[in-house]
Amino acid sequence: MALMLTLVLSLLELGSGQWQVLGPYKPVGALVGEDTVFSCFLSPATNAEAMEVRFFKERFSTVVHLYKDGEDQKYLQVPAYRGRTVLVKDFMADGHVSLVLKNITLSDAGLYGCWFNSQTYDREAIWELKVSALGSTPVISVMGYGDGGIQLLCQSSGWFPKPTVKWKGPKGQVLSSGYKTNSDRNNLFNVETSFTIQENTGNVSCAIQLVEHSQAVESSVWIRESFFKPSSWRLPSILLGILCFGLFVGVTGMIVVYLSMSRGKISAELDWRRKHGTAEWREARKHAVEVTLDPDTAHPQLYVSDLKSVIFKEAPQDVSYTEKRFKRKCVVASQGFQTGQHYWEVDVGHNESWCLGVCQDNVHRWEEDLDLSPIRGYWVLRRREEHDYFTLDPHRVTVVPGIHPTRVGVFLDCERRIISFFSVNDQSLIYTMDYPLEGTLRPYILPQTYKENELTPIFIPSLSQE
Repeated sequence: MALMLTLVLSLLELGSGQWQVLGPYKPVGALVGEDTVFSCFLSPATNAEAMEVRFFKERFSTVVHLYKDGEDQKYLQVPAYRGRTVLVKDFMADGHVSLVLKNITLSDAGLYGCWFNSQTYDREAIWELKVSALGSTPVISVMGYGDGGIQLLCQSSGWFPKPTVKWKGPKGQVLSSGYKTNSDRNNLFNVETSFTIQENTGNVSCAIQLVEHSQAVESSVWIRESFFKPSSWRLPSILLGILCFGLFVGVTGMIVVYLSMSRGKISAELDWRRKHGTAEWREARKHAVEVTLDPDTAHPQLYVSDLKSVIFKEAPQDVSYTEKRFKRKCVVASQGFQTGQHYWEVDVGHNESWCLGVCQDNVHRWEEDLDLSPIRGYWVLRRREEHDYFTLDPHRVTVVPGIHPTRVGVFLDCERRIISFFSVNDQSLIYTMDYPLEGTLRPYILPQTYKENELTPIFIPSLSQE
């Protein structure tokens, strides 16, 4: 009965030349850090240029944006929205306005309204803004051997609301979905999940997803088959335990067997890398080229010396800003490659954090927060802290070098469209990735930018002189 009365009143108002305000017909979804748009319009279309238009949150007095007397009245905004709103007035003569709300935060979630007032008549529309936060790219760590397999740990932070987490096999099949979460002081959820691989499964992925979003944030780790091959140490260790000890010592012997198996599996993996990687590295090194850094591309806090060395310093240099210079704290080479085969080495020393590889010449150099992924035109190997080596291919792939390399070889094969990273220290292959896109690629370096007093320069040695 009430609904019928409302409809009748609306028809009477429209019949008398009045209008209604129509806003978003369903909740508006937005991600933390992004912008969103609220659109409201009058039906039937009515010129709103001389009207007062107010966007508010929860209460009429909480002004998000106010348009009055033909101007934006920014001084009446509540402080939380100052400098974050833009009213689009291009179609105001037709009664259509849009409000851009920038840099969404969790606290922006709630009910919003738009109110139109023609001095003789006013109406409003109400809708809900739902805010979500996509967390960090999952970090997969190999914890070791236990429970009859390889133990993996996946961690990510900064999610809202609570996400779902799944371990997936190489064909996308779900392996496990158990996980735990905790919230930080900003009410964002941190996620942690573990999984034990009992047999060879190739690529294993950790996928984290919000229910409202179809796209998952995913990382993967490649578990080579050799990890699961029986070690040649197994039988001698068992026989030694049985022959030399009694029951108690026999139990101790079984522990030795278990440790030997683990050590044998790791040794088998490293032996495979050395055997195959050394041959590839030697072949790649035949294509050594001279690479020099371009100071005009370096961030002001990166100091380039002799076109070969780069180091980060807190005090920025006084440099000219051009289209070539990166906003991210990185530098690229003067040389660019489109065809042929090219190999160079980068001496990273004992710095705990670095990133190197290649990037397309036309990457967005003034955008600092983009992921260094193939989707953005970057094919790079990264090290963060002591044991965290990874690349984006395009999802996060954790790699485990045999040793911590102090010199890394980069091989760009433009004919086969591949990029390989080598540990020069033990002449082993670290990882190979494809690049399907055409265009010029330039050597890329992002040095460590913290612990300044402990930093050492990263430099590109001249291989022709060695």
